[in-house]
Amino acid sequence: MLEIKNIHFEYDREILQDVSFKLKQGAFLGIVGKSGGGKTSLLKIIGGYLTPSKGEVFQNGRKLKKANELLVPGYENISLVHQDFGLDLYHTVLENIREKVLHLSFGLQKELIDEMISLLDMGKLLNQQAISLSGGEQQRLSIARAIVSEADLILLDEPFVHLDSPMRRKLFLYLKKLKEVRNTSFIIVTHNGEELLGLTDEVIYFKKGRIKRKAKPENFYSNARSIEEAEFFGPINSIRIGKKRLLFRPDHYSIDNLTNQKVDIAFIGYQKFGPLFHNNFTTKRGEDVLLFSFESMETIKCIYV
Repeated sequence: MLEIKNIHFEYDREILQDVSFKLKQGAFLGIVGKSGGGKTSLLKIIGGYLTPSKGEVFQNGRKLKKANELLVPGYENISLVHQDFGLDLYHTVLENIREKVLHLSFGLQKELIDEMISLLDMGKLLNQQAISLSGGEQQRLSIARAIVSEADLILLDEPFVHLDSPMRRKLFLYLKKLKEVRNTSFIIVTHNGEELLGLTDEVIYFKKGRIKRKAKPENFYSNARSIEEAEFFGPINSIRIGKKRLLFRPDHYSIDNLTNQKVDIAFIGYQKFGPLFHNNFTTKRGEDVLLFSFESMETIKCIYV
């Protein structure tokens, strides 16, 4: 169990303001918000790399020392994947991974290293120094080091930003499996909330250093409270009906449910992404509307939302 109590942090301005939440062991928490909102600072405080102005961090009921009280930054049972990767730049890929498993038997070391090499497709990079790797390769290496450390809690700061779609999907599935098999807890920070859908148990929406909302990811997707909040989790339509503004996702509509609110629309065109058509419309007010479907909607004149 991780408990964050009344965390404040100031630098040249107030960055974090009275941040508190709990995370059960084996849970996956996402934190989403704009860049510069304090998300990375919070992860560094939880990881033992940054000292809060006020507040405490507890793990399993034990208060953790603040970063300025540690001889070496970081905690034994908490692993942080930095945006700057935190690698030993002049060590090879293999050496970077191996130094995280030296406490294990040789057989288990080899098993974990081989698993990471296969998962993150680093077989051809083993003897290269970390400094010679691309940004995406360094990110994969940083993630590998965090996973093999077998920490109780893994903190991931924008972990997928340099990864292509196949690698991202592969890693999503592995992290979910790791959570189930090893009961590892995760906190992932991102400005792209779509990455959190289907991956996290709960999501915190962060704004200007404060927690604005904590809910299930599906609630953020289906029941957003504002356009700004909604846009973190994918495309959102915003139209005015009478004096009310209606927010709805491109897949949240019907063409024949007459009991819902009718909206007259005019077809503009579409783009095709895999099996999905992204159909573009406009309302009588000139508001843009995006609708997803498995076929073109060029004959559609109205929808119900």
